[in-house]
Amino acid sequence: MRKKAFLLLCSLMLALTAAGCGSKSTEGSKGSEPGSTGETSGDKKETVEVTMAYWANASEQKNFEYMVNGLEKEYPNVKVKMQMYPTSDEFWKAIPSAIAAGVGPDIIAMSDEGNYEYIKKGVLAPLDDLITQVGFEKDRITGSLYKGWTDDNKLYGIPYDSSTSMLAINKAMFEKSGITKTPETMDEVVELAKAMTTKDVKGIIGSIDPFHITQYVHAFGGDWGYGKTINSKENIAGVQFFVDLFLKHKVAIAPIEVGAPWDGEVFSQEKGAMSTAGPWYVGHLKEANPNMKMIALPMPKGTVAAQSAYSHGLSILAGSKHKEEAMQVIKYALRDDAQLNAIEAVGYSPAVSSLLPKYLEKNPELKPVFDNMEKVGMPFAYPEQTKAFHADLLKGVEEIIFKQDGLTVEKLLNDLQSKYGQN
Repeated sequence: MRKKAFLLLCSLMLALTAAGCGSKSTEGSKGSEPGSTGETSGDKKETVEVTMAYWANASEQKNFEYMVNGLEKEYPNVKVKMQMYPTSDEFWKAIPSAIAAGVGPDIIAMSDEGNYEYIKKGVLAPLDDLITQVGFEKDRITGSLYKGWTDDNKLYGIPYDSSTSMLAINKAMFEKSGITKTPETMDEVVELAKAMTTKDVKGIIGSIDPFHITQYVHAFGGDWGYGKTINSKENIAGVQFFVDLFLKHKVAIAPIEVGAPWDGEVFSQEKGAMSTAGPWYVGHLKEANPNMKMIALPMPKGTVAAQSAYSHGLSILAGSKHKEEAMQVIKYALRDDAQLNAIEAVGYSPAVSSLLPKYLEKNPELKPVFDNMEKVGMPFAYPEQTKAFHADLLKGVEEIIFKQDGLTVEKLLNDLQSKYGQN
């Protein structure tokens, strides 16, 4: 599942920011400075090899190949070497070693859910000047997606797909609930969850996972703030609401309680009637339970309207010796034709806003969800030590729900603020 990929971060990479990348020119030694293509005698530009590293399944691999197919017609002096890894785990095991050996890639594809660690440690290069140099049209991309790639007013990645959060409801269970109006507020979520809870089914799936907990944080006006606001009253309210689904209202079930690896499996097995979710539920249900009908809704309000807006993006490593050429590759890879191929071949929702209607033609039930993302989309904004923060957050929430040994949400978030916060 794509949203899980950010959990597979490798802390070794953060210690390697000073190591150079090994992509090279194939003629002579000119063009080794960032942004330079160099020239040979006779004013002929030398060929520069730009390496792009990513993880992909079979359909994603075809789209990555399509992204760079024909590049030489636009940029005759640039060649792309593709480094594909079958899983994100293998990607994060290999890339740090490659950087240390001086043969790291120029471009990496990753999710913005865990990119803050790499931005703050200087692993990724700012792209603003490069965007201007190659004439990339930033405004083509859905604006809310840039929030997850921006720090200190500098941009560190170009989104190549888009995703968001939503509320998924089992349509048949909703129709049997006796409630006729779909929920627009979190209070209405609780009422519907109560109405759909039976001896065999819980009304809502409470996945103890950073993505899902963050949906409630956002709904109550909260934000992790990259570590600045971990223990804000809004965050406390959001996490407390999540906990209360289990302890106070007794309408929630966690995947770990039924031995399921993730929330989508609980939903498709119809052991939970409703869940915070994302567009990937559409594809999952087609495979896991094709007869099941789903209602997809924008995230309901707690105190504010908010839902996640995030993406996978292409970033340039700070150690790349060919940053301008790498940016030319990114510009070409984000052309409309490649985005349309991603819709057809992979089922991705595009990052280019003008092409989103093409995706929604195939998935009309998601239109209200993406409309809301464009209006109120927010980044995850996890603290710099993302992986460790996630582990401690989930450990604490599990302790509150399952051990009930005196730990409170307020104390948990205060402790996390002390450990992972920044001023």
